Amino acid sequence: MIYNEEEIMKEHWRETIQDYDVPQTIILAKHLGVDLDDAQSEIDSEDYLVLTDEEADELVRGEIKEMVWAFTPSFLSAHTGVDEEIFVALADRCEDNNDSYKRMIKDFDHFVDDAVSCDGRGHFLDVNLEENEITFNGITYYIYRRN
Repeated sequence: MIYNEEEIMKEHWRETIQDYDVPQTIILAKHLGVDLDDAQSEIDSEDYLVLTDEEADELVRGEIKEMVWAFTPSFLSAHTGVDEEIFVALADRCEDNNDSYKRMIKDFDHFVDDAVSCDGRGHFLDVNLEENEITFNGITYYIYRRN
């Protein structure tokens, strides 16, 4: 079979594109100003995340679930009905209190929504506390630097 140059390029692109997380790699490459290989490397090493809105919501929920102990006594008090002084007195136990604090929260979904509303998802997902947004093919993606 004889192939023309256009068919060869299409086949090459199909083979090459399989090496990347598309469209995340393209989005990150554009955001960082690097080539696709460098962007894919950042994704593979989990130094950067490129997520849809739903994926970011799911991840931030998990992150918050693991760090309830780190919230301020006033925030915890507002979501548990327990006096702030109790959380102040228990503060030195840090992570050891996490499960107990989670059980005291009246509505965990509201707790997460309130935390994100106050600080944004970037506060919990990005080392620089940022959330970068890029729309690609009509879908909005969010970029977080993890490392």
